[in-house]
Amino acid sequence: MPARARTPISEAVPAAAARRLLLAGCALDRAPARATKARVIALVRELGFVQVDSINSVERAHHLILHTRLDGYEPAQLAHHTETSRHAFEHWTHDASVIRSDGLPWWTHRFERSRARLRQSAWMRERLGRNWKKTIAEVRGELESRGPLATRDFPRPARMEKSEGWWDWSPHKAALEFLWRTGEVAIHSRRGFEKIYDIAERVHGPQPEQPAREELIAWACRAAIERLGAATPREIAHFMWVITPAEASAWCAKAAKQGEIAQVALERPLDGTGRAPRPGFARLDWKRAADAIELDDGTPRLLAPFDPLIRERARCHELFGFDYRFEAFVPAAKRVHGYYTMPVLVGERLVARVDLASDRDAGTLRVDRAWLEKALETGQPAKRTMRATHSACERLANQLGATLDFRAKATD
Repeated sequence: MPARARTPISEAVPAAAARRLLLAGCALDRAPARATKARVIALVRELGFVQVDSINSVERAHHLILHTRLDGYEPAQLAHHTETSRHAFEHWTHDASVIRSDGLPWWTHRFERSRARLRQSAWMRERLGRNWKKTIAEVRGELESRGPLATRDFPRPARMEKSEGWWDWSPHKAALEFLWRTGEVAIHSRRGFEKIYDIAERVHGPQPEQPAREELIAWACRAAIERLGAATPREIAHFMWVITPAEASAWCAKAAKQGEIAQVALERPLDGTGRAPRPGFARLDWKRAADAIELDDGTPRLLAPFDPLIRERARCHELFGFDYRFEAFVPAAKRVHGYYTMPVLVGERLVARVDLASDRDAGTLRVDRAWLEKALETGQPAKRTMRATHSACERLANQLGATLDFRAKATD
């Protein structure tokens, strides 16, 4: 009886190598450079996108992500590229994000998918109202004739004089969001954090020709692998959120057979579970690239809750042994650490987390509590880690133009 053909055994990527590749892909392998407009857009292009978030307890997440990697960063530097040079645009990846402008052709697929989904969405139709097509047409017509407009520039129905919450959208707000998510309008600028919308062609020029789906899949997979270094098909698909895990899996399998990427096993010793390695894919040169990375460990820094290094919580746990949860939406009585906690990165280790907030009236960044990772809670290493934690907080305070009010003591 002929012997069965054996499936090739995938080479294992050690967690240490995957960690270094991810740090480099997240632009955290080097000391912060001085911020300029050119460096800000170069960083956005390197990362692919920067997540936008509305919570302003410390500073908005997109600005924190850039503060972490650049010294002297100013929010106006990013606004220049989203509102003047148009080298970046705002739309959705896994969440609202500032995206490099050459990604716009690929987003035409997302616009198309959003159009089909939102037309069937009972939630959206409820907010648009019974005459939803008419409302959308009216809002589009107002933008065409009047130019850039915000939600407040449209009349609010009498029954909605008082807003009842974040998702209490008027029909006009729902129409603006429908048109934005489907690519017919774009974010022209922001007034504070309020979106100002305009017809997409007036913001970006004519809508680009839509690439073939196969080209989109290849682009999204390559972009993800370049930045993640080594990952599962699901993580690759969820990097840009423009393709499905099944599409990523099929492309990666084919690319590995053709020698474009490597099929690997991803070790995960730091998550504490003792589970077997996961099947995944990596850059073809992952071993050489990981060995060549020289990490900066002289700049302790804080990471925003939506920083690309920690955005995938499961991967963060597996690679860094760091179990992180964002608790802003957790009832206060059930929070373990705090409303807005930020991890502390030193070199390739996440060594602590702090509970902090900006007191803008006092001009201070207040740090109330700090938690060191278990292995670092005793003896001299704990003292060094607290010094590094203080240094990271002081750096952010200086970035924000605030005085540091560090009240924290190491907490178990």
